[in-house]
Amino acid sequence: MAWRSSGTNNTEMVDKLKRFGVITSEHVERAFRRVDRKFFVPAGNETLAHSDQPLKEGNVHISAPHIYGSAIEALDLVPNSCTSFLNIGSGTGYVSAIVADILGPNSLHYGVELHDDVIGHCKASLAKWGGASVNENGSVSTINFVDDGTPDIHIVKGNGLNILKSEGESVVGYDRIYVGAAIDSSELTNITKLLSPGGILVGPVEDELVKVIRTGVVAQGLEEDAPSGDAASLSGLDEEFTSQLLSGVRFAPLATFPVIYTIIPSNVWNPSIRRFYPNEHRCASMALLMCSNSQIVQPPPRVPTTDERFNAAAMLPKSIWLEILSYTHRRWFAPEQNETDFLKRRLMEEKVKTAKAERARREAEARCHAAERERAVYRLLARRWQSRLNVLLSQQQEQGSEQEESEQYQHRAAEDLFNLLDAGAGQNNNANAALVQVGDRSTLAELRSLIQGQLSDINSEEEGDSASEDGSGAIDMEEDLLDEEEGDEEEEEDAIGEENLLEFLADENESVTSGRDRNNSVVMEDVEGLVATGQRSADQPRTVSISSYDL
Repeated sequence: MAWRSSGTNNTEMVDKLKRFGVITSEHVERAFRRVDRKFFVPAGNETLAHSDQPLKEGNVHISAPHIYGSAIEALDLVPNSCTSFLNIGSGTGYVSAIVADILGPNSLHYGVELHDDVIGHCKASLAKWGGASVNENGSVSTINFVDDGTPDIHIVKGNGLNILKSEGESVVGYDRIYVGAAIDSSELTNITKLLSPGGILVGPVEDELVKVIRTGVVAQGLEEDAPSGDAASLSGLDEEFTSQLLSGVRFAPLATFPVIYTIIPSNVWNPSIRRFYPNEHRCASMALLMCSNSQIVQPPPRVPTTDERFNAAAMLPKSIWLEILSYTHRRWFAPEQNETDFLKRRLMEEKVKTAKAERARREAEARCHAAERERAVYRLLARRWQSRLNVLLSQQQEQGSEQEESEQYQHRAAEDLFNLLDAGAGQNNNANAALVQVGDRSTLAELRSLIQGQLSDINSEEEGDSASEDGSGAIDMEEDLLDEEEGDEEEEEDAIGEENLLEFLADENESVTSGRDRNNSVVMEDVEGLVATGQRSADQPRTVSISSYDL
C-alpha cells in the first residue's frame, strides 16, 4: 500500500488510497476529496503535490498521503460531533483541515506550532483552500472560514512538548490528539495527560506509529479489557491507557528547543458559541435560562417538605446565570461515568469495530478471489503467447537456416561453374575469345549454342588426345594407369559439366522467355552439388546463380 498511492490529481490519489486499503471510511474519503493537497505542499513542489511521498522545504514539511490516511483512520472520528481536536506540530494545516471537514461545525480545533514561517505557510494554505480570513490575537491565530459548515481553526505559537495541563482548554482535555513529529516514550507520557477520558492519541513514537486510548480510571485492574499482542501498552503509560502499534514510520523529531510553556486558551461560554459544547452542557444551560424567565410565584420561605418543590433557578435573573455559565467548561454538566456505563460504551464500540472488521474481511476476500481469477487468466494468456512465440521463433530459425543453406549452395555452384568454364578455356586456345564474345550475345539461345560448340570442341580434342595416347607404347604401366584414371576423372567431370550446363541453359531460357528475369540473370536449381569437403558429387543437388556479365 505504502508509496504506491501517487496520482496526477487529487481524485486519482484518493482513489489509490482507497484501492490499497489506506482509506476505508466514507467520511474520511469524502474529506480527502474535499481538501486538495496541492494547497498545502511547500512552495516549489506543486508538481509533486499528489505524489505519495513526503515533501520538505526549509521548516515546512508535509508527510506522505498514506501516512495521513492511516493516522486519520486510527483517530476514529465521529462526523458532525462536538469533538475537540489538538494537532501538536500542526505544520501545513493539512491534517487540521481534513479533520475539521469530518467533525463538522460543532467541533473545536487547535494547532500548536513553533516556527513562524510554518505558521505563515499554514495560514496562507488554509486561506487558499477555504477562502478564510485570519484574526490575530497575541500568539493565537484564528482562521475563520467562509463556509459555515467548516469550524474555526486556532493556531497557537508554542512548543508542543510544553503544553500546560493545568490552564486553559487543557484542563478539560482533548477528545483527539495527533502528533505530527516523532517523540520518545517519556514525552508520550506527558502528552497523553492532555487526553480526556475515552480520548485517542495517534502519533509517531520513535520509529513506530502508535495509537493510545485513555480508557479512564474505571478500567484500572480490568485485565480482560487490556489488549495483547501488537496492542500491548507502551512502557511508561499508566494503567488507564492502552496502546496499539499501527506501522513502522520515520518522522523528523519534534523540536525541544526553545522551551516555551504554552497555554491553549479556553472558550468563555456565551449563547453564541454554545454549539461548540457537548449536548449535556447545551441542555443544562438552556434549562437554566428558561427557568430564569419563569413567572411562577415562589412560596414563602420556610423549610420545604419532601412533597414541595420550587424553581430555584427562577430566583436568579438571567444576567446572573450568564455570568455563572461563563465559568463552566465543556464537560461541566457531563455525568460521571461508573464502571457499568463505561463497560457498556466500550462494548458498543467493540461491536462497531467488529462489524467494520468483518465487513473489511469480506471485502478483502472478495478482492483476493478476484485477483486469483485475474491471475489465472493472465497465466493462461501468458502460456498461449509463449507457445505462439516459440512457434514463431522456430519458424524464423528454420527459414534463416534454409536461406543460409540456399545461399551457400548458390555460391558453391557458381564457383563450380566458373571453374568448369576456366578448365574448358585452358584446353581450347579459342575459348577466351569465345568468352569475350559472350558479352555481345543478346539472347541466352546464342549463349547456349556458343557453350555447346565449345563443349563439342573440347570433346573432340579429348578424343584425339586419347587416340594418340593409345598409339604410343613407350609409357610405363604405372604412368598409363595414372593417365587413365586422370582421363576418366576429366571425362566424368566434363560429362557432368556438359549435362549441368545444358540443363541450366534450358531452364533459364524458359525463365527468360516467361519474363521473370529482366537482368540477364539465371538461376539453376537441382544441379548436382558439392560434397562437404568442397569436391563435387554426382548425386548431390545444388543451386547456382549466374549472370551474363559474370560469364
